Amino acid sequence: MPSDPDRPSETVTGASAADPAGDEILRLLVDTVEDYAIFVLSPDGHILTWNRGAKRAKGYTSGEIIGKHFSVFYTPEERDAGRPAWLLGQAAEHGRVEDEGWRVRKDGTRFWADVVLTALRGTSGALQGFAKITRDLTERREAQEKEQRMLAEQRAREEAEEAVKLRDRFLSIASHELKTPVATLQLAAENLLRAADAGRLDEARVLTGTHRILKSTRRLTALVDELLDVSILSREQAPLVRTPTDIVAVVEEVVARFADAAGPNRIRVEAPATATVGGDPSRLDQVVTNLVDNALKYSPAEEPVDIHVVDEPGRVSITVADRGIGLDEATRARLFEAFSRGANAAHVPGLGLGLFITHQIVARHGGRIEGLAPPAGTGAVFRVWLPKDVQ
Repeated sequence: MPSDPDRPSETVTGASAADPAGDEILRLLVDTVEDYAIFVLSPDGHILTWNRGAKRAKGYTSGEIIGKHFSVFYTPEERDAGRPAWLLGQAAEHGRVEDEGWRVRKDGTRFWADVVLTALRGTSGALQGFAKITRDLTERREAQEKEQRMLAEQRAREEAEEAVKLRDRFLSIASHELKTPVATLQLAAENLLRAADAGRLDEARVLTGTHRILKSTRRLTALVDELLDVSILSREQAPLVRTPTDIVAVVEEVVARFADAAGPNRIRVEAPATATVGGDPSRLDQVVTNLVDNALKYSPAEEPVDIHVVDEPGRVSITVADRGIGLDEATRARLFEAFSRGANAAHVPGLGLGLFITHQIVARHGGRIEGLAPPAGTGAVFRVWLPKDVQ
C-alpha cells in the first residue's frame, strides 16, 4: 500500500511507537492544524518537518519541501536583502522573533503572512533548531485594505460635499458683498450721465460722483485682494520675507491708518517701546489690520478698541479687545474658518475671510491665535503669539 507523504508519521522527527502518549497527542495536534503552517528548521534554516497547514498555505507536499532551505518562501527582494538569515539570527539571539510580510507559495503567488520563529534549545542550551509558525493573513489584509478604501472614499465624498457647501456659501456671501459696491458704481455713473445730458454737470456733482466711484472701487479691490490672499495662503505659495520686525511699530502704523475712520482716541494702545519678532513685516501688518478692522466692525461706534502688546520670554503677544456683541460658542467653534461670520454678520460688510487669512499667516510664522469670550456683554478678545526667532 503506497504511503501518504503528508500523513502524521512524517510530521515530527524522532517520534516512534515508544513515545509517551503526550508526545503522540502533540504530534497529532501539530499535524492536523490547517490554519497554521507549523514546522521545524535546522539551525542553518533547512526544513525538517511539515504539517497539513504548511501544505495548505504554501502548496508543497512534505516530499517536495523537506530538506530545502526556508528562504524559498521569501520574495526575491527579501532573499537578496538577507532577511531570512537575519530572522534566524534574531530568533537565536532573543529566543523568538515575529515578522509580517509577503511570502511566496509553490506556484509563485504571494500571500500576506504573520510568522513567529522560535529558537529550540536543548537542556545544555545548545541551539537544536527553530520552530516556525506561519499564518496566512491575506484575507484579513484584503478586508482591512477594503475597509480603508471605503473609509477613504467616504472621506472623499464628505470633503466633496463640504467643498460644495463652501462653494455655495462663498457664492452667496460674495454675490451679496459684491452687489453693494457694483450697484453704487452703477448709480454714481448713471447720475453723472443724467446730469451731463441735462446740462447740470457742475464741479460739485463731478466731485461727489467721483468720491462715490472711488469708494466703491476701493471696496471691490479689498474684496478681490481677500480672495487672492485665500488662494495664495491656502496653497502656501506666498513666500514669507522673514526679518526682525518691531511689532510695536507695526501696531502704531496700523492705528494711524484707522485713526480718521475710527475717530479720535477710539483705538487705545498699551505697549513697550519695542517688541521684536522674526517675521514678514507686510504679513504681520495684515494680521494687526484684520484684527483691528474686525474689532471696529463688530462693536458700537462709541466703544473703544484696546490693543496690548506684551514682550514675553521667547515670544510676543498681541491682544485686540472690543466691547461688541461678544462670541457665543457656535461662533467660537468656527472663528477661523473661511467665510465664517459673526452673529451680526448681516449688518457687517465683508466676505468672512479676515480671521481665516489672519490664522493662516500666524500659523505660517509658527505662532498661535485664539479668540476668547469674556463675560457676556464685554465683547471679544483675540490674542496672537509670535515667536521672536527668525525661523
